[in-house]
Amino acid sequence: MLPKLYDEFSKNGEDYQMTYLGTINHCTKCQVKEVRNGAYTLSMETTENDDCAGFITSQKIIGAKANPFDPVQYFEIQKTERTQDGIIKVEAKHVKNFCFQICSEGDITAENRVVSESGTPKEVWDLLVRDYIVTTVPFTFASNISARKKFSLGLQLAETLGDILGGSEGAFLDLWGGEFHWDNYSITLNYARGSAKDYQIRYGSNISNAKQTESCENTYTHILPYGKVGVTGSNTKITFSAPLYAIPSSESKYTKVYKLDCTSLLDSYEVGTTGQNYSTVKAAMTNYARTYAANRSLGKVSVSIDITLRAELDEMAQIGLCDTVSVILDNFGTTATAKITETTYDSLMERWDKLVVGATRVTVADMILNRKRYI
Repeated sequence: MLPKLYDEFSKNGEDYQMTYLGTINHCTKCQVKEVRNGAYTLSMETTENDDCAGFITSQKIIGAKANPFDPVQYFEIQKTERTQDGIIKVEAKHVKNFCFQICSEGDITAENRVVSESGTPKEVWDLLVRDYIVTTVPFTFASNISARKKFSLGLQLAETLGDILGGSEGAFLDLWGGEFHWDNYSITLNYARGSAKDYQIRYGSNISNAKQTESCENTYTHILPYGKVGVTGSNTKITFSAPLYAIPSSESKYTKVYKLDCTSLLDSYEVGTTGQNYSTVKAAMTNYARTYAANRSLGKVSVSIDITLRAELDEMAQIGLCDTVSVILDNFGTTATAKITETTYDSLMERWDKLVVGATRVTVADMILNRKRYI
């Protein structure tokens, strides 16, 4: 499918509103890369001879096929590069990136410093959109996760919707885990996005190249929960910590401690100066550390396999991001059942170009922000 170019893109109710500029007929490359719970980007190349060449500028919208299953997805052009030999290179981000332009409303008054609600992801989403988001939210949200958890949001600084969904500590992804599926303005957070497939990826059969990476960089034996918590009857906060949490079945041969900032969790707690509520707060921090370790596999050695596909087989069109497949690499001595954590899709040929299975090597993406969500 050839990509299409649009001048404006918005959503009104259930309808998309777009100003169509034309089809990019001279496109020579159009690849869409998506990472599990992470980046969703498009890379494209065309020539100055293209009828749309003069319109290809930043903030324009590209519509392209991103995988075999979803309808056309839309990407905002972030950067263009024009070379002396007449090549136009384009980098664009999925419209999910607009979540980072939608903010909750900051409130510096002490009595409204924290929002703390218990509910399912959908219940908390509905509350935030109704009461705490400044602008109209074009995104819809669905989830099959029924677990009710306490969500806390500090309001002395505004938070973007992207931070709330996928920020590091205290966000939806941190509290409930799960896997996101983005379909333009439709957001789904389910226990699992993909499914187990009866499909085998094997060197010499449907793989032209493979690279296996093993890393213990993020393999820990313990978590030290700490953070700032308010003091009853005072506007001050004190640094508070819980006992070391031992990660079950850690694969690390040496003691390695991960320091976990729990301040966002502690926004909804207070302690007394003589020990009141200490045990309750420490128990909450330990439970938080347990969930955090499980969601991020902090005790596991990370093994990923970067696969370049040799041929597009009919049955390969039925596998996708977050699906589980069998991988057999005789030359590595590797036989494993692994989840697909990253995909690169050839939008022009409408076939997979590259898959990454196992623990993704990408640790920082546009939806996993390494910043704290506390005051």
